[in-house]
Amino acid sequence: MRPLLDICICTCKRPEQLRVALQSLAELDLPADADVSVTVVDNDPEEQGGKAVVESFATDSSLPILYVLEERRGIPIARNRCIQEAQGKNANYLIFIDDDEWVARDWLVKLFRFAQELGGNTVVNGSVIRELPDSVPAYYSRYFSRRKRQTGDHLTYCATNNVLIPMKIIREFSLSFDERDPFGGGEDVLFFSELHTKGGDIIHCAEAKVFEPVPISRANLRWLSRRKYSAGITLAKQKLQSGRSRLGILLSAIFQLMVAGVLCLFGLVFGGLRLGSRPWLRLCRSVGMACGVFGARSDFYRVVDC
Repeated sequence: MRPLLDICICTCKRPEQLRVALQSLAELDLPADADVSVTVVDNDPEEQGGKAVVESFATDSSLPILYVLEERRGIPIARNRCIQEAQGKNANYLIFIDDDEWVARDWLVKLFRFAQELGGNTVVNGSVIRELPDSVPAYYSRYFSRRKRQTGDHLTYCATNNVLIPMKIIREFSLSFDERDPFGGGEDVLFFSELHTKGGDIIHCAEAKVFEPVPISRANLRWLSRRKYSAGITLAKQKLQSGRSRLGILLSAIFQLMVAGVLCLFGLVFGGLRLGSRPWLRLCRSVGMACGVFGARSDFYRVVDC
């Protein structure tokens, strides 16, 4: 029997971005030895803005697509609904991308081929290439990019913005996204950290590329600062999940905060925002990590930015 790949997209109040994402899926090269379906989980119970977009896609594309409305708001809730829908389809693989991304034509072929080469029981994380507005200072690009990974790199965690997950791993490890902080973000980091801790492998495939246009509303220091604070809270949760003591995490956060503060001051004095903004963002992350030790929560993703 041919394996079924279910591509899942969670969306909320971003119909135009969803339209671009689905259009790129309509133009995909498909694996010759697998079946492919698409699931869109709309987390906008008031407007249901994704419904018309999905209906249009269903008319124009040969890919089977399922529209699902998840009335309970929250990113982890929507992602857990994706797992439920993939299970209902008896999918062999669940593939996540974000609703504000578009995929390269050969993305799925390369992602699935690499998964097969690894034996079909490994989580495969692909590349995300972020595209900044022309009006944004060039040095901002470093705030939206990760350390360059090579194909075959083993990871301890990843995100849901370009990832293939064997469904049997989800069942074997009884995995789900933590719904206790529905708008804080970072539940995907905790999901894959748990998977790795339980013995699952996560391996990078640099050739499987998706692209994320960064809106101007995100390309500013205020948004980045809030995001780093939220990421710091997630980092504290991740360290607690791995068995680190609260005191040890707190002391580490305080030390990092002090170092970042000194570097930020030095950078602002001698180079302005160009040199001072990076240590400032590290300081924000350290504050988030310290607050996370005491159970702080974030509502960073409650308001959807377009």
